[in-house]
Amino acid sequence: MTGSSDEWVQRLRDDSISQLESIQRMQDELAQVHGEADAARGLVTVRVTPAGMPTRLHLEPEATHLPADELAGHIMAAIADATAQAAERMRAVVGQVVPPDELEAMMRGTTTEADRRSVREQLDALRAEVQ
Repeated sequence: MTGSSDEWVQRLRDDSISQLESIQRMQDELAQVHGEADAARGLVTVRVTPAGMPTRLHLEPEATHLPADELAGHIMAAIADATAQAAERMRAVVGQVVPPDELEAMMRGTTTEADRRSVREQLDALRAEVQ
């Protein structure tokens, strides 16, 4: 290969590494996105994924004295607030990178470990070729 084609291949490889590193950083940030909210003056606290799936529910002992329907309403309100918060955090992470239709798909769930592993493997392979 000539010098200029070697340089072109190196630039292409460097650009690929840079793009994959950006994706990896975004995936790492997305893995941490969640929403938290409370209701009933702090008697109910929830944590949810961007898709709204509760990952933590804490009820203060006093919450058990509320009528069941009222307690259920507070739990649902806290989940809704936490989900809205998680959605905003997710939008902040992906910014202008993800088209709106893909963002909505992401809002229904987060990146999978398999997706994250694939990016790491591609980065590792490209970095190994450079060394």
